[in-house]
Amino acid sequence: MKITRISTAVMESNFDWTLVRVDSDAGLSGMGEAFLGPGLTAVIREFNDILVGEDPTHIDRLVRRMRASCIYASPGLMFHAIGGIETAILDLLGKACRMPVWQLLGGKYRDAVTIYADCHGGDALESITPLLKPRTPAWMAAEGAPVEESRISVKHHGWDASKQESLTPESYAQRAAEMAERGFRMLKFDVDVPTPYETDEYNRDLSPMEVDFAASLAGAVRKAVGPQVGLAIDCHWNYGVAAAVDLARALEPLRLLWLEDVVPPENIRAMGEVQRCTRTPLATGENHFFRIDFQRLILEAGLRVLSPDVQKIGLWEGKKLADLADMHYVNLTWHNISSPLGTIAGAHLCAATPNMLALEWHAASVPFFDDLVKNGDAPLVRDGKVKVPDLPGLGLEIDLDVAYKYRKPGEAFFE
Repeated sequence: MKITRISTAVMESNFDWTLVRVDSDAGLSGMGEAFLGPGLTAVIREFNDILVGEDPTHIDRLVRRMRASCIYASPGLMFHAIGGIETAILDLLGKACRMPVWQLLGGKYRDAVTIYADCHGGDALESITPLLKPRTPAWMAAEGAPVEESRISVKHHGWDASKQESLTPESYAQRAAEMAERGFRMLKFDVDVPTPYETDEYNRDLSPMEVDFAASLAGAVRKAVGPQVGLAIDCHWNYGVAAAVDLARALEPLRLLWLEDVVPPENIRAMGEVQRCTRTPLATGENHFFRIDFQRLILEAGLRVLSPDVQKIGLWEGKKLADLADMHYVNLTWHNISSPLGTIAGAHLCAATPNMLALEWHAASVPFFDDLVKNGDAPLVRDGKVKVPDLPGLGLEIDLDVAYKYRKPGEAFFE
């Protein structure tokens, strides 16, 4: 069997959902999903040059060759592309071997994977471009939705700063109660949101009032769902060491599952400094791509929870990373902001690794999420879990007619 073509399609959802298809001369195709990024689809198609004609069963060599081919390029976007291609190859191999992907990864530890619901800061669909600019997706504009005109908050990870009034302890508590009622036993909320006490947009500091406001949001969630529902908090790399320590200590009474991405990802020493100053478990990893970086997060920063991204790392490399973390008795909570295809890929990885805590689901407000699953038993996420498929490959087929309806203008659709 030989690879004959790699192609892409993109949907406009809360994020860009980029599907990757790998065709073969055996008449079989595999599908994967790549993490978003500006110019991503052009990068993915560029890999046709070194993968067409290759035997997909040599997956470890192909992944290593793709990574080595990026030596003169920034690893981030390139590895986003590689992760999507690698997953599509595994889907192809599973179909060819008549085995589910979890079996190719060594077998499964569980039949269903625990999901943590990313509740963001509200329940409306918030859509952003690969450059974190708020947008109105083309399909929403066609249905008469007003075109998004927003002031982007640099300090708050692309948040629409004009919507601060809707970000209150009461709205957080209401959303938490709704998601708990749907069966989720683990929730995550953002606290790096615009507040009534804004200070400097760029200095990574938090005033005492801002810390108290963030703590009030998280505290309202805890009060709404009680101790039986696990709670995680996301900060999107926005703070300096002093502000991160203040926030982490303020949140200690809530007994968080983890506090995510409190400082920028590149400084592992700084992450360790914050962790040593708080009882709150810190987590990071979605912007790391090499196992050596995760080893440093464990050994130098002392993290007990890692949060790599499924689509950025890929399933094959993700299994190796999970084995590394397991050697040090460290758990993984997998970051995932993808479509049903990427979500089910993450479920295969989680099934095949003993030390997973949960897989993220960030699409609770996407109205067509379950419609994308062809002949699926909706909903895909049921009572806070995803059932691990036993069908060959990923065991999930995307309805391409539905995907085409929500396609991104200007992008090829498997052409």
